[in-house]
Amino acid sequence: MKPTFLLTFFLLTVSLFAQKKTGTPPPADPLSGFDSFVNQMLIDWRVPGASVAIVKDGKLLYAKGYGFKDVKNNLPVTEKTLFPIASCTKSFTSAALAILADEGKLDWNKPIKEYLPDFQLQDEFATRTIAARDLVSHRTGLARHDLTWLYANLDRQSLYQRLKYLPLSKPLYAQYQYNNLMFMTAGVLIERISGKSWENFLREKILQPLNMNQTVLTYPELFQKDDYALSYRDNNGQWVEQGFGSNVDAIGPAGSVKSNAVEMANWLIMQLNKGKFGEKQVVSEINLKENHTPQIIVSPAEAPFSELGYAAYGMGWSINTYRGRLRLAHNGSIEGYRSQMAFFPNENIGIVILTNTGAADYYFVNSVCNYFSDKWLNLPVIDWSSRLKIAQAEAKAKQEKAKEENTAKRKSNTAPSHAAEAYAGTYEHPAYGSFVLEPKSDGTYVGAFHGLPFTLAHYHYDIFEGTGIFDRTKFDFRIGLTGEIERVVLSLTNAGEIEFKKSVKN
Repeated sequence: MKPTFLLTFFLLTVSLFAQKKTGTPPPADPLSGFDSFVNQMLIDWRVPGASVAIVKDGKLLYAKGYGFKDVKNNLPVTEKTLFPIASCTKSFTSAALAILADEGKLDWNKPIKEYLPDFQLQDEFATRTIAARDLVSHRTGLARHDLTWLYANLDRQSLYQRLKYLPLSKPLYAQYQYNNLMFMTAGVLIERISGKSWENFLREKILQPLNMNQTVLTYPELFQKDDYALSYRDNNGQWVEQGFGSNVDAIGPAGSVKSNAVEMANWLIMQLNKGKFGEKQVVSEINLKENHTPQIIVSPAEAPFSELGYAAYGMGWSINTYRGRLRLAHNGSIEGYRSQMAFFPNENIGIVILTNTGAADYYFVNSVCNYFSDKWLNLPVIDWSSRLKIAQAEAKAKQEKAKEENTAKRKSNTAPSHAAEAYAGTYEHPAYGSFVLEPKSDGTYVGAFHGLPFTLAHYHYDIFEGTGIFDRTKFDFRIGLTGEIERVVLSLTNAGEIEFKKSVKN
């Protein structure tokens, strides 16, 4: 009996050690029920079309399209249907910097002013200190200022030259602040160092080695393809095409990649395989690891669900834990498209989800991504969709409460200090551009910003409230020493107070 007991104890010890070393044993059939789950999520979250790919141990295991890429003509999404992936592009730009570091042309920690002598922000210390890793980790102190580029008729170089007119909202390194313009600047850095456009650098150094032959970087290229998804917004229960006017190609390094599930799977395989794809070392392991290393804590630090750890941001990747497992991920949003990619480096698995509506925000992609994670980590499946339905309802309730509070703060029985014509005219900002206000007979004003119409209605005193692109934005008109309306200050989300000066008539 004793030898048998010792043998049993030994085998049990070896088994426990093996489990501890290798983690949770792999599930028997992690794809069981996945297809029906995704189809149900399409219904529950009202998503016209989606495409999904799953990778494991360096291989594409699953790729499929769901729903429609063209609702009007009932054209189905396939695993090769192209979608704009929006901010998932940021990981490509960070990898491009890593390649330049591999080539000895870029030092992660050297001030970019040494590579870009014309780089200039309003803050001189930030201008002379910011390094390449800062551009792609959202820690420069610059707020988003997205209305400088959204729908603007400006190219990359014009936007880059306007950075000096944008105020920093935080000191350098003080706080995580998501920023598209700094990723655009990283693209300019790549162009200056390499002597190639950001687009051509990516095609040569990343897309071609990864066999991402259908992936494109601009809308003109996308429109030449036969298989791409239209995007949709929900108009009282009816799908309406969103359009393609955002000007995202101008800030391409922050969000202009258009790809499909199959080719994005190659991107994740390379990430999981320490920079290698097939026999090609696309990015060195050491510099790709820099991309995957936390650079700043995402703030405010919130963990609404106990399964999710506090998040950090690397270079082009959000880094946290999911139910105790290290996870790197990123999502993307542009013109109605929503995308999500995530991978677990210790389990060597990953997923990409591409969709063509913003009506479900990120609730659909998160529901699918978390279901995938539970199944492949061999954990009890959480009903994330129900949880996120509650979160969605809470978010809507919060918005309604904000509207009520906005109404309650309004002072009654007040009037503007000047006649209606005094507020009309052209208002200009050196980075944001200009808009013209025209008075209407009912006391409101109409205008257009970057070609998009908006209206202003009196809120109280000399403060008006916007609609359209400036929905609920307060316009605070200021009086100069002469007593005339001299400027207007807009309180913009993720930018702060931006002052537009009134143009003086000659």
